[in-house]
Amino acid sequence: MHFNPSRASREGVLSRSVPHLAPSSPYTYLPISLATGSETYSADIAHSQSSAEQNSTCAVNPSSVDDLSTIIKIIGRDDIRAPFAIKSGGHPFNQGFSSTTGVQISMANFTSVIYNEAAGTVSFGSGRTWDQIYTILEKDNVTVAGGRVPGVGVGLVLLGGYSFFANQYGLGVDNVVSYDLVLPNGTFVTVSDTNHPELVFGLKGGSNNFGIVSGFTMYTRPLGAVWGGLITYAPSDAISQALSDFNFYNTDKKAQVVAGYVQTGLDTATWEMLLFYDGGFQPAVFQPFLDIPALASNVSVRTLTDLLATNNPIPVKSGGFSSTTPISKFPLPIITEIQQQVNATYQQALISNRSVLAVQASLEPFLGAFDFETPSAYPHPPSQNATHCTTFVAFSDLADTEYFLGALRDLSDAVQGFAVEQGESRWDGIRSPNFALGDTPLELLYGENVPKLRRISRKVDPEDVMGLTGGFKF
Repeated sequence: MHFNPSRASREGVLSRSVPHLAPSSPYTYLPISLATGSETYSADIAHSQSSAEQNSTCAVNPSSVDDLSTIIKIIGRDDIRAPFAIKSGGHPFNQGFSSTTGVQISMANFTSVIYNEAAGTVSFGSGRTWDQIYTILEKDNVTVAGGRVPGVGVGLVLLGGYSFFANQYGLGVDNVVSYDLVLPNGTFVTVSDTNHPELVFGLKGGSNNFGIVSGFTMYTRPLGAVWGGLITYAPSDAISQALSDFNFYNTDKKAQVVAGYVQTGLDTATWEMLLFYDGGFQPAVFQPFLDIPALASNVSVRTLTDLLATNNPIPVKSGGFSSTTPISKFPLPIITEIQQQVNATYQQALISNRSVLAVQASLEPFLGAFDFETPSAYPHPPSQNATHCTTFVAFSDLADTEYFLGALRDLSDAVQGFAVEQGESRWDGIRSPNFALGDTPLELLYGENVPKLRRISRKVDPEDVMGLTGGFKF
């Protein structure tokens, strides 16, 4: 794609400086920012992690499905075939999943949010983040099954979507009513169970293989005040026991814990417990945690958006990657092993003189989140216990990228190997696409669905236009 930044305005319309963009006209008017010094360009390519960013040839800011149709038809032309990426919130850790050296498509202008009280649904554009949608819906005392970290884009539900409400209503993909989709040939369709069931199946976890999603309609769920927040503890047997007991014995689906073991120094490991309860009072199920002396705590009755603001596990922009390990339950030996492996990974990075900032493992003991499974690319049957362990590394020097990718793989393999020995994991267990490394084999993400997903992809995209972008490709 032959863009010429020197002849383009810093921020404006695409004109003769991009001569091949319109087959029937010398001008194609699209909001585009080509110069790397422009504020819009910088915002368009920005990601939560520096290691996920790439310098794009250009960034384009469509405002309508017609714009998207024009863009994708140009990108897919035989004489162009430009690499591209689609960015919503910019939180994928894998480089190339929403970043590119080619055409960066920013969905930032797709910001509509329409609540339909009668239908019990909300429709929103792909440029929104979950905390923005929560804030808008709070006045109506409803919410959606979306992300749990501030700034995460709504594209989360294209890979599964774990939320604070998964125990009660299922994953994000199980709460989607319809998708607004621009197909690889430029045609706009509204995809639902009634008119495009195969595409619904593919979009529920199958990422960006079937076109560009400009908007979603999801079921809304009732919500008033919630209780919870972040509690920080020094590691102890009492904390490990409370966490294991919660995993094995909790029966309250309104209660959820995200337990992060974080190592940031040889003597500074902590447990960061994010407690959540869908109710405006302190529940008894969390009393064992509250009885343990804490280093810091901000739990209270609050709004969902206020609670979300306390959950920012990566406050400093850095290099970073996540991986995920399927673990059924967390007995004490596995929790102990996780701590030891996190410590060892951190210490080895120091010995190797690498720029480590943090090594973390998050334990997420869900309860019945897969009971609501709908036909989806991402298999999550009720027979498969819904929990996983997400490992993460953060570092300051991007020259250490390959080292930390290897260290993270070793950490995940060590944790899973021990869990397999304990009978709480399988090497062929399905990983969550939301947290998986970019080179994870498709069969470990989509299982027996891979052949079907490949057929759907070939049918809807015979020219393999979506193969020009990154992500998990069928």
